[in-house]
Amino acid sequence: METKKLIVTDLDGTALQNWETLDPNTKEALIAAKEAGHIVVIATGRPARASLHFYKELGLDTPIINFNGAYIHHPEDETFEDIVAQIPTEVVLTLFDSELKDYIVNAFCEYKDHLYVLHQGDTIRDWFHIETCTSVKYGPFKETLDEHPNGFLLEAKEGYPEKVMSFLRENYGDIVTCRKWDGDNVNIIEVFKSNTNKATAIEKLAKYFNIEQKDIIAFGDGDNDIEMLKYAGVGVAMDNAIDKLKAVANTTTKSNKESGVAHYIHEYILTPKK
Repeated sequence: METKKLIVTDLDGTALQNWETLDPNTKEALIAAKEAGHIVVIATGRPARASLHFYKELGLDTPIINFNGAYIHHPEDETFEDIVAQIPTEVVLTLFDSELKDYIVNAFCEYKDHLYVLHQGDTIRDWFHIETCTSVKYGPFKETLDEHPNGFLLEAKEGYPEKVMSFLRENYGDIVTCRKWDGDNVNIIEVFKSNTNKATAIEKLAKYFNIEQKDIIAFGDGDNDIEMLKYAGVGVAMDNAIDKLKAVANTTTKSNKESGVAHYIHEYILTPKK
């Protein structure tokens, strides 16, 4: 085998064909890379409960990165010490004590697999896999939030995401970082502790596995993959990636619908160089 690589893949829009389906060609390629001696890691914004079935489907035995780096844990090794980034509850409570509460449709805080939901109702998406949560608490966060969350999602009223993000940046810019989603979810804002991203997470795992930065290959498609692709030795953007990500990537591959991760792995990792 040539130099061992740390192969890091995002899930949605990258390794997955859709919300619940791992691309079969990508699955085969990632398993082949693992069997060839490379290290395969998932890095996703999803919580553990919404990603571990893909981890198991790939037969992985490595740590997994959840919440965009706010929760790094090892499902197969109890001796691995979890790496957890948490937002002080006061940040959440202050936001909902301000006038901005009127611009928020719903909000969701998460700590590992514990979910805290502001309003019970139709705005709760399938994203949360509520049926598999360790616990779910509904109601005002000042009454329910008993852990410093790994992160939280805000669903703002249409036209107000920027105003909400400005409040967070002006008042807590040294504590949290926030970003707006795109596509059909432009009113969704995700909030994590400052300096929490997939890049800092894979940097920690590269040290854990004793892999040099130049030997990290990362795949992604979205805004939350920008830091990771910039940090990796080779950052690979999917053809369906946002333009901002393509601008910082070293290269691009085919789209997730065209098994882009598999295409790159077979052409550049598993195929011996002549």
